[in-house]
Amino acid sequence: MNLSLLYYDIVCYIFAVCVFILCFVYLMLYWNVYSGGGSVNFGSENNIIELLWTVIPTMIVLVLCALNVNFITSDLDCFSSETIKIIGHQWYWSYEYPDGSYDSFISNDCFLVDKPLRLKYGTPYHFVVTSSDVIHSFSVPSLNLKMDAIPGRLNHLFYCPSQHGSFIGYCAELCGVNHSIMPIVIEVVGLIN
Repeated sequence: MNLSLLYYDIVCYIFAVCVFILCFVYLMLYWNVYSGGGSVNFGSENNIIELLWTVIPTMIVLVLCALNVNFITSDLDCFSSETIKIIGHQWYWSYEYPDGSYDSFISNDCFLVDKPLRLKYGTPYHFVVTSSDVIHSFSVPSLNLKMDAIPGRLNHLFYCPSQHGSFIGYCAELCGVNHSIMPIVIEVVGLIN
């Protein structure tokens, strides 16, 4: 999502430049036509066609910019119901909810964890992913989730669970000796008890 926010900033900047150019061009047209101070001679040209060639492409570009900004902001955090901070450690994960936090350690069978990340079905979530020590990667391939956990950086991931079940993932970034036993378990349930 970080890429999406950067893209949003670039689109806003380009939109501002386009508006400035639009205002400047129309100001110059007004100055040349109505103030009489310009040096442009419209005597041998068709003013209506020239005006249409300026106005129509400008309006098309503005509409496309507005639609693009609307598209990339359609799933930002204003639509998420809950924020969960996910912190990678050597070699376990921590989950911080607004009402508390807990650590998720590997269980004896080396495939599951003692406390999985429990999500409500159909509830949009905003994950804030970071690390406390080295680079990790929060990855659950069966849910198409993958976000790097980098120390000192907050990466954002938006997700809405669309299927019930228990899903297993692992740290996807080589993070040290016990990298291979750092599982992630996400349980998607109807109601949290």
